[in-house]
Amino acid sequence: MKSITLRVLDGANRGEVYEGISVPVTIGREEGNTIQLNDERISRFHLKIQQDHDDLVLTDLQSTNGSRVNNEEVQLKILRKGDLISIGRSTLVYGAREQIGERFDVSQTPSDPAAVDKFVAMGEVLLSEEPPELPKRLSPGQAAQLAEVIEYLHLHLRHIIQDAEMSQRGQAIHLSQVKWQQIVDLQSRLAEYTNKIGKPAS
Repeated sequence: MKSITLRVLDGANRGEVYEGISVPVTIGREEGNTIQLNDERISRFHLKIQQDHDDLVLTDLQSTNGSRVNNEEVQLKILRKGDLISIGRSTLVYGAREQIGERFDVSQTPSDPAAVDKFVAMGEVLLSEEPPELPKRLSPGQAAQLAEVIEYLHLHLRHIIQDAEMSQRGQAIHLSQVKWQQIVDLQSRLAEYTNKIGKPAS
């Protein structure tokens, strides 16, 4: 069974380290959680972290104030070393210092392991250059649906890029208001997809 490390960076429990705890892990303010945090803005049972094959998945348990990973509100999220988990007034970082340092390029990460906490808290290493992998256990129907969604996004982005104009010095890209609005619409659709995927099946 996978074990993980979570460290509290901010909140009433700041400085506490939960090292080598076995998943599944629940976090909330009530007794009975794997990690109990003293924070009135956290729900009784706020979120759950569990293993799904090789992935570590965070699920918001329909909490009152929601869960955020790297400052983005989430319902479901695959966690990676160095991710910041924010609930209520508390912020936790997933992974030990050494694990976080290994994830990112050494040229971007402080050489002093003690400085990694501050580096992560400043948000300098939250975005990985590598995109997430596609799911590997899809049924043929699910794979076809996912391919259709990706193709839709690809064709619309290609159409927008083809109409973009580069400035004479090549230092800026100009888009018409219509094309900009199409990008905003694509972001909106992606947000809707994420919302639908994250909602528990009824």
